[in-house]
Amino acid sequence: MEVKDNGIGIPKEIQTRIFDPFFSPKESGEGTGLGLSISMDIIRKHKGNIQVESVRCEGTTFEVILPIKEG
Repeated sequence: MEVKDNGIGIPKEIQTRIFDPFFSPKESGEGTGLGLSISMDIIRKHKGNIQVESVRCEGTTFEVILPIKEG
């Protein structure tokens, strides 16, 4: 499954950190930085993976890969 937007994109320098618990590029009080971390945890518990591709000023694509069945 892919989810795409056509927003401003995610800067390369923070793409490796966006799945870290409590990481958020937002100002203090504007988010906990747990959304993508929790999503990653759920997907991995189901033996899947999530990947991100982002281009500045063009948008971001998140790809969620889940197995059809375990094994």
